[in-house]
Amino acid sequence: MTRYSDEFIDELKENVDIVDLISDYLELKQTGNRYKGLCPFHSEKTPSFFVNPDNNFYHCFGCGAGGDSINFVMEIENLTFIESVKMLAERSGMELPDMTNQQRQVYKEREELFSLNKLAARFYNYLLTETNMGEKALKYLNDRGFTKKDINKFNLGYAADEWQLLLNFLKKKNFSLHLIKKAGLISEGKNNSYYDKFRNRVMFPIFNNRGEVIAFGGRILESEDNYGPKYLNSPETKIFSKKKNLYGLHLAKDSIRKANSCIIMEGYTDVIQAHKNGFENSIASLGTAFTEEQAKLIKRYAENAYIAYDADTAGNKATLRGLDILNELGINVKVIELEEGSDPDQLLKQEGPNVFNDYLEKAVSLIDFKINMIVKDKNLSEPGSRKKILRSIIELLSEVEDDLEREIYIERAALKTNFKENVLAQEVEKEFKKNRNNKSNRENKNRQKEKKFDLYSQLSYYQKVEEEILAHFISNPSLREELANRISKNDFNGRTAQLAEHLFTGPVISNSIRFEKVKEGLEEELLSYWSEILVKQDNSLNRDRILELADYLSSKRVAKNKEKLCRLLSKKELSLDKLNRILLTFYSLNYNIERRD
Repeated sequence: MTRYSDEFIDELKENVDIVDLISDYLELKQTGNRYKGLCPFHSEKTPSFFVNPDNNFYHCFGCGAGGDSINFVMEIENLTFIESVKMLAERSGMELPDMTNQQRQVYKEREELFSLNKLAARFYNYLLTETNMGEKALKYLNDRGFTKKDINKFNLGYAADEWQLLLNFLKKKNFSLHLIKKAGLISEGKNNSYYDKFRNRVMFPIFNNRGEVIAFGGRILESEDNYGPKYLNSPETKIFSKKKNLYGLHLAKDSIRKANSCIIMEGYTDVIQAHKNGFENSIASLGTAFTEEQAKLIKRYAENAYIAYDADTAGNKATLRGLDILNELGINVKVIELEEGSDPDQLLKQEGPNVFNDYLEKAVSLIDFKINMIVKDKNLSEPGSRKKILRSIIELLSEVEDDLEREIYIERAALKTNFKENVLAQEVEKEFKKNRNNKSNRENKNRQKEKKFDLYSQLSYYQKVEEEILAHFISNPSLREELANRISKNDFNGRTAQLAEHLFTGPVISNSIRFEKVKEGLEEELLSYWSEILVKQDNSLNRDRILELADYLSSKRVAKNKEKLCRLLSKKELSLDKLNRILLTFYSLNYNIERRD
């Protein structure tokens, strides 16, 4: 990982109040000298996300996420280390120092990719709005009801039906062939030649949530020489990951926060038409297979999501799995049931915002929608079909935890299928009870994780001392050398021993210990444990008490080793050489105890 100087990073962390920072993303409540809230990285009902302002560290006892202020911004904003540092420096009013050569190179390439994409978007927009080449594309957009205002708001453009128009333009602007290729704007042909990836297409720039152009989507225009798929998207690049972004979020995020809800659509034109008609909390998922990363992105802004896909898309398995992901993260999902063959773009253009709003208000819950999908186009009079429908509904409703909700859905399902309600209820309850034990076991495990912080007092005294010493060793540089002289990695057990193995080395002891450094060398489980012990650290302990605890750890190990040596000395068959080694070790242990006393 590329880094700024340790001194600058330390100063930056000191200037950033981690409680204020995290409070921008979730509600924190003070509990003692720490703060807690619902974790932004996983769905939970009981707060297990803790922040220790004394150490500038956070840790979730539910999912294990943890780190410092820089790591928090990296995770929640999907930024690189350098971008996170830059954001926090701007927040705290600090000037960024000069970068290392390696760091400058990485940062420069990302910035150049952003600049290149921005210029490409301007070029496409110019071709659409200012040239004869763009007339056909402009007519296509105007026919769909989009005005100049809509085009400018979303920075729409046109990729001409030319093989190297964009390539030659970017080369004249001194962008290298290597960088243009990395941006995914050109493709390689025969004999090491290159050509524009997007040709004869209406262009939809894709922005990140900070408003930077990171990729493009292109819709082909009808012509005699049609080539390629109807829609073509940029490939994955260093600045674009399809599964981590949402189309239109940079424009919609404020409206989403205000409404505490978003409308998720399928296509670019759906979103543009929705914004045009006043539904400015609308976004698109860049594909129907909704991802966990996209769901987490939405959760940062809202608790409710309305799904506005066309009927065929909404019912496919990939889409339903995406809706389940939203639901599992604690987002309340409702589905807008459009007529067959209709989509939001078409409905808004033909019927207007009032009709679309009626559909929005009639949106059904995810369970109701799944019931509708189960019975859709099925023959309810044929015994074999009825049996399959019944089994599917039983499996679905047995997953509903709330008794009252389950009863309501059973009644609705019975009406839609003509099944006897009492029979359906009996079968659902039977399946529910069968699954309850397995669910109960899983929930108990999750509760144990979420209550882990509260169980701190139930840890053995020895384990608490081990964790406390390690936490102070990490966070208190003035004590580090003295602690290293009193204890060793052999004084620890279990997970603390694994962390100590990493910490108690010459280079680490003599240098600063920082989260961004250890991330490269620790497994995920130990990295989580690292943030856990720092969040639990008792900062009220003074220097003498910490050293006293260190001596306690060491003395326990010495006593244990002495006991082992005494057992060895009691054995009758010992060689003279082995006996001498045991006696020397025994003497050394006694000397260490006397010296510390």
